[in-house]
Amino acid sequence: MPIFKDNYFTNDTYLLRSERLKIIKNYILDWSGHLSLPKELLDWGMSAPNRWQNILKKVEEKKNQSNDIFLELKEIDETTFKYYLRCKRLINNKYSTNIKILHNYGIDTKFPRNRLDKIKIIKKMLRAFSKQKEQNEPELIPEDFILKLESLLEKSELINEKAHSNGRSTSAEAVEKQVEIFKEDSRKLRTLYSWALMTWEPDEPYLVQLGFAVKPKKINITKYETDEEL
Repeated sequence: MPIFKDNYFTNDTYLLRSERLKIIKNYILDWSGHLSLPKELLDWGMSAPNRWQNILKKVEEKKNQSNDIFLELKEIDETTFKYYLRCKRLINNKYSTNIKILHNYGIDTKFPRNRLDKIKIIKKMLRAFSKQKEQNEPELIPEDFILKLESLLEKSELINEKAHSNGRSTSAEAVEKQVEIFKEDSRKLRTLYSWALMTWEPDEPYLVQLGFAVKPKKINITKYETDEEL
């Protein structure tokens, strides 16, 4: 059985909180009559561990889901940007002497580091090709290449939207709920501790069975007078 060091419940680690609640569930029913615990505290003590474990599990799942989405985004972005650079190299070679076309395609600038700027430069390439096609300009690069780039960009944008609308928000909601439960259980622990002290002293060893730290017993040293001191 864990020996708790203090009763500062709001400072509990999540692991320590789990241990407190687990022990409470195991023993609160045994002590409920002796301590005259109200039904509300008894019901909380019996259900709190499962609720706490469930929210810990949910937070972990949501974080994993969020991480999976952002990993998926990272992978599709890498594929999209690499294919753009292939298209850029092809266009640069094909129109190497035509400064105007290179400018229209954005080939005359370095590929940005920022994701948003990368998306903008890819869209500029797509628009430039569409304009060339509308004007029936000869010697276009194969349209299949541009269609593939456009398809990759669409996938990238869809996953990016999913990541920022669902990924972080659902994870944040779960964490907020976890914090709410932690605070509520801290209040219940304080109430239970106060209730237990109506029957027991702070140094009662059985307090540990309700998840509480036991204060050391005070040793009263009585000075006895001797014949020599009289």
